[in-house]
Amino acid sequence: MVTMLISGILLFYSLRLAWLQFIGPNRPLPHDPHSLITQSVIQRERGIVLDDGRGRIVDRNGVMITGRSSHVLVLFPLKRQAMSMGAVHTLAQLLKIEEAVLYERWLNISEPILWKDPNDIKRPYPLSEEDQNFISQQNWNGVRILPYVEPYPWHEQTPHWIGYTSEAKPTIGASTDNGLQPSWSYVKRIGTAGLERSLEPLLAGLGPVTYVHYMDAASRPLHGLDIRVRQPSNPYYPLQVVTTVDMELQRSIQDMMLQHGVTKGAAVVLDTNTRDVVAMVSLPRYNPNHLDPDGEQWNNQAIQAITPGSVFKLVIAAAALEEGITNLHEQFHCDGAYSKYGLSCWKHEGHGTLMLAEAVADSCNVVFAELGERLQGKQIQRYAEKMGLIKPVGMQSSDGFGHESLKHFEGEQSGRVFVKQAGGVYKTDGGIRAQTGIGQRDVRITPLAAANLMVTLLKGGIFGHPRLVERIEDAKGSALVSFASEARLERTLQSSTADRLLQWMKQTVVAGTGKSLQHRSWVLAGKSGTAQASAYGLDKLNSWFVGYGPVNHPQYAVAVVSIGEKQQSEHRATQVFGDIMDELARRDK
Repeated sequence: MVTMLISGILLFYSLRLAWLQFIGPNRPLPHDPHSLITQSVIQRERGIVLDDGRGRIVDRNGVMITGRSSHVLVLFPLKRQAMSMGAVHTLAQLLKIEEAVLYERWLNISEPILWKDPNDIKRPYPLSEEDQNFISQQNWNGVRILPYVEPYPWHEQTPHWIGYTSEAKPTIGASTDNGLQPSWSYVKRIGTAGLERSLEPLLAGLGPVTYVHYMDAASRPLHGLDIRVRQPSNPYYPLQVVTTVDMELQRSIQDMMLQHGVTKGAAVVLDTNTRDVVAMVSLPRYNPNHLDPDGEQWNNQAIQAITPGSVFKLVIAAAALEEGITNLHEQFHCDGAYSKYGLSCWKHEGHGTLMLAEAVADSCNVVFAELGERLQGKQIQRYAEKMGLIKPVGMQSSDGFGHESLKHFEGEQSGRVFVKQAGGVYKTDGGIRAQTGIGQRDVRITPLAAANLMVTLLKGGIFGHPRLVERIEDAKGSALVSFASEARLERTLQSSTADRLLQWMKQTVVAGTGKSLQHRSWVLAGKSGTAQASAYGLDKLNSWFVGYGPVNHPQYAVAVVSIGEKQQSEHRATQVFGDIMDELARRDK
């Protein structure tokens, strides 16, 4: 009997031990979905996300604009007894920080940290390659140099068309292949503006890349396991967006504008063969790492509708010719003042007797106020639409995977000619049409649309849509989808009208308001414009220059606007236009 009792007790404990070792540890706990084994692994892990897995955006030459990889210093949590004081001493010298400050901060962390630049906490500390190699060779506990993907490495030189992301609520890190869920979280980014927003379905990614450090119960590193990498198992992600822009040119143009004192404005450079955006600069600059919701720095001025001034005279000239309102031989007279509405010419003494070609080259306000009054409001509206100045002109594409209407220029504004009055009708009396004729009053166009108009004229009146994104690649560099340039074409002007406008823009540089461009590297053509910047008061102007070059073999169309200039300042847009063309000519050699 005693033998049976002892045998029963031994059997019970054997079964209990078997349960604890083979079954119980693998069952979910009552208060936690994880098993004991899983929990034992989790409590020994310390992980940090150094790449959130979001897709990259690059320029036409493969230069990383977002998501550039670099190597950074990461400190993992350690107990006091596992920490090397030699590491503290040396790191303090390299990081230019007091030893006591570094020691206390390192000792008190519970999660791994990326060491940040004290001058900008959104950036990693800039260690030299020599310092990185030195630290890696020391093999100190809890100290690693690891690859880090910086979201916006260009900082305040990031192009506005890139946009920015906002942070969603913290997300639990990606699980391991065996379903293990880590205890740390990372902040997922969501596209909020620009390409980041319009291409969000492609840029979102599959999950983060995490570096995990394993510790024992005393928070000492488990040597042999070292640093393990966890990442999504799909080798084709993250995707890469290849744009048409040349970042070197983009930065050069930005510097030119700043050197000329442009504080607010835009410049757009289009390839005349493909309508590809080669550069699109907006000022003031913005930094997607440090956005001010109440400021306007993040607005892309290149796709904002702005008063165009005399640039709009090209629309009036085209409408007047094609509608038979005037002809090439009609003579006009300008004595410096229009007979009504209080309008005057910029040349106070007047231009005298001149024909339409000379009126375009000399940008005569009197002639175009008269033509604007002769035209019907609906005619002006129609030709502004035909020339691509009203509706957004940027390309929209489909990737073939269910994502339709992917905008290349997210946030692009529509232009306008007249403002609707009460009842939904346009008020277009003679005075309004006269002011509209010189590109004032309610007229608004975007610099992108103005540059695109130049290409439409160069193509004999055939309208198309500018392209900013060339293709989407997978992580291995293979093209998943390509967006064709000139995807939708439509003749909107007679070729003879387009040719005449081009010839008159040549004359603008030869003998008109663009004479200051005569000695540039290329022979150029274009149209200047000056408009009252109503948002800034009567003492401020918007100066424009739109054109193309070289004249004999046009390669680029350029639109430049400087917003809110003082009345007596130089015509900055013309000077910037000339500098841009000189830079393009230099690159073409």
